[in-house]
Amino acid sequence: MPVAQKAQARYTVRKPRASQTRPEARAVAGAGTRSKSGTLPGWNDLATANQRQTRGDRGNSFLEKISTKRFALLIFVTAILCTLYVGHVHATQDLLAEVQQARRENLRLHLKYNRLKGEFDRMIGPSAIYGRARGIGLIEDPAFGPTIRLEDSW
Repeated sequence: MPVAQKAQARYTVRKPRASQTRPEARAVAGAGTRSKSGTLPGWNDLATANQRQTRGDRGNSFLEKISTKRFALLIFVTAILCTLYVGHVHATQDLLAEVQQARRENLRLHLKYNRLKGEFDRMIGPSAIYGRARGIGLIEDPAFGPTIRLEDSW
């Protein structure tokens, strides 16, 4: 018998024949009546054959097929994943704050470097050198000195 037919055959319920039914099951209206043994009928005695199926036999939905342990494990794993995601978001925000602070510090240092470099260039620039040269008594003369010639002494 193929697997699909086995599964289908497992869930089929036969209706009992009139000769096989118990008097308690036939007389649902007579719930207050006593059975042959003298006791009142129970809930299972009043139920029909289709209503007596166990919960596992009629599990058509996805959640009914999952065991309680698997469902609890699924919820636990989902909670862990959500916690990890929220932690990751917070860590990313903290890292972004650190990067922005490092960028501000980098910009401040670049501006300080440019300011100091400008001061240094003003101290060693041509205008400063000419001013100091005049201060020690050097004279600015546009005439060139004598030409220097190199001889080959080889």
